[in-house]
Amino acid sequence: MNERVKELRSALGLSTEKFGARVGVTRSAISRIENGVVNVTEQMQKSICREFNVSEEWLRNGTGEMFNDLSQDEELAYIVGQALPQADDFVKDTFIALGRLSQEFTADDWKVVKRFVDALAGKDK
Repeated sequence: MNERVKELRSALGLSTEKFGARVGVTRSAISRIENGVVNVTEQMQKSICREFNVSEEWLRNGTGEMFNDLSQDEELAYIVGQALPQADDFVKDTFIALGRLSQEFTADDWKVVKRFVDALAGKDK
């Protein structure tokens, strides 16, 4: 399991420090896990699976897919849940405004939002 923690961290592109912070441990704790000095505790397994949407079967046994499949709504909730705690007030205010205003948006309003998001994602080229 220790090697899968390293594989996961690498797949996520996170440093040991950032990975550890997300699951509530230090950089050195993650390093000791990845190097096989200590084993992954049951609590750490649960934290990793919850925080990164990792399949418990994959983390424990190396079988199946690394990540759980999510519905579109679940993926949206997961992304927003990950982004907002780290966001500044402007980002939070933007999410709130879109949520409140979206009930009044026309199809043309949504087209404007889509063009903006596509431009940010580089899809407007």
